[in-house]
Amino acid sequence: MTQLNEGAAAEAVEAGDRADVPVGVGGGTGAAGPPPGGVATRTLATVTGWRLVVAACGFVGYTDVAVRMGDPVRALEDLSHLASFVAGLLFLGLAAYPFVTGRRRHEPPSPWARGAMAAALLLVGVVWHTLMDGLETGYLTTSALFTHLVTPVAVLADWLFVGRNQRRARWWFPLTWTLPLLAYLAFMVGAGIESYSDFLDPDDDGFLLTVGAFTGAVVVTGYALLGAARLTRRPRPPQSAPASASASAETDQAPTAA
Repeated sequence: MTQLNEGAAAEAVEAGDRADVPVGVGGGTGAAGPPPGGVATRTLATVTGWRLVVAACGFVGYTDVAVRMGDPVRALEDLSHLASFVAGLLFLGLAAYPFVTGRRRHEPPSPWARGAMAAALLLVGVVWHTLMDGLETGYLTTSALFTHLVTPVAVLADWLFVGRNQRRARWWFPLTWTLPLLAYLAFMVGAGIESYSDFLDPDDDGFLLTVGAFTGAVVVTGYALLGAARLTRRPRPPQSAPASASASAETDQAPTAA
């Protein structure tokens, strides 16, 4: 009987481990109960609201530059604005995800997209503040502020403190997070975009070396994101067996009368 009770408790812990309740935002219970195995109402409202805010940050940065340029498509040529626009779409999709899945999960099982977005926006922010002299020029426009600071910080905060699925990231994810950036690099060279020509000039002898250095930096950043996610993940409280099972176990262990 004791072994059966321990098995039931282990299954309960395993079921709780599969639940996608975020670590850093909201609580595990809400005023209205979720569907069986689903997401609590309070948690759902908090995470959905947060991700709508992150999506808005991405769209604000892109929209500002698109309006000033008068060409929404051409505004997507620069990596900064393209990354903000994609972040807006991604987090809009993440906000809708719980409702599409019937509140069974608050986010997809895989963290690949969130991790790739965090790595790309960290690259955008760091490069702009350093190699592109962003610290000296300052945030002269709304797009400069949102695309290079607000949105990258918000996406990083979501990775570290709001989401839960980052603990499922595989060791090889950071290697693949370089692929979208390399695809953009190929587009940049093919389209003749010169926004980053000061340090990424295809005609320069050290171009391939520079590309290799950027790729390595993205990989290192990716593994730092994996490590940080594990450090900031709050440990799960221990779960005990149901009261009825505990009572049965005590009955089985009680000495019998002579």
